Amino acid sequence: MTENQDKTVNRRRLLRRAGTVAAGVAGTTVVGAAVAVPAQAAPGDPVVQGANNAAGATTTELNSTGTGPTLRLANTSTTTSNGLVLARPALQLTPSGDLLHSDSPGGSIGMDTNSNIQVVAEYGGGKYLEYVHTTGNSNQIVPVSPQRVIDTRSAASRARILNKSSTTLDSSGRLRDGQTIHVDLSDFVYFGDALFGNLTVTTAVASGFVQIFPYGTPRPANFSNINYLTNQVVANSFMSGVGYLNDDATDVISIYAARTTHIIIDVVAFVVGVGAVNPGILPFAANATARGAESAEERRAKRAAKAQAGTPSWKK
Repeated sequence: MTENQDKTVNRRRLLRRAGTVAAGVAGTTVVGAAVAVPAQAAPGDPVVQGANNAAGATTTELNSTGTGPTLRLANTSTTTSNGLVLARPALQLTPSGDLLHSDSPGGSIGMDTNSNIQVVAEYGGGKYLEYVHTTGNSNQIVPVSPQRVIDTRSAASRARILNKSSTTLDSSGRLRDGQTIHVDLSDFVYFGDALFGNLTVTTAVASGFVQIFPYGTPRPANFSNINYLTNQVVANSFMSGVGYLNDDATDVISIYAARTTHIIIDVVAFVVGVGAVNPGILPFAANATARGAESAEERRAKRAAKAQAGTPSWKK
């Protein structure tokens, strides 16, 4: 692994763990600041606010017959940074161990040393360890209104190619045989993990193939996204990982052609974890006026409410 690739991997690992968010935050087992010596409390004694309460090996249980929550934690402290309102945490789980112990009762929640939240589910006479999906350990597929990324037939549509030259492209803009171009996707996505798209080749000088792969990784030898004949117009859908170049080009793919051909790429969805898709290309954005200019959050909440209240046709 090169030094640049190593930096890329480390940067993505930090981002996947949101490592820049929690630095310097001190937590306690109850709301308030930690003290050097835990307060000793016998079972039945009250919890002392603003102190570290040591309950020993006992379990503290709260029961309620009310219609509201049995326990509500709130931290009303906020601060503003770069136009964002930053909230203080209302609850902290202390990371420990690799897995929750097998004797944990159903409903137990904990955090491992890799900052994954784990839940013990109990059903069918057995107990199962399950993970809570977060941006740190899972992804989501985000469909977009189809976007043309590049079309080498047009000079304007070659703008996202980072290494345009007479070496990589011929006089008509075709990707030369045996050459690789690097295409910047930063207009569409920020720290994406992968993309779904459609690849079209046209005006090829000879039979060949095209490969699409993440920037910064070695070109795999034994695969192709599409195979084509001389002057054939042919298309194929594809999925590819996304690589990182620098802070100005956070999302880059590489495209290799075995024989000179024009390349057209359209994207239809991105895979993101901690990253984000440009809201201007989301499906609701194109007809936001017709929907009363709903924000992404408003539309997501409306869809979720309808999904929870309704019954799909195949269950009726």
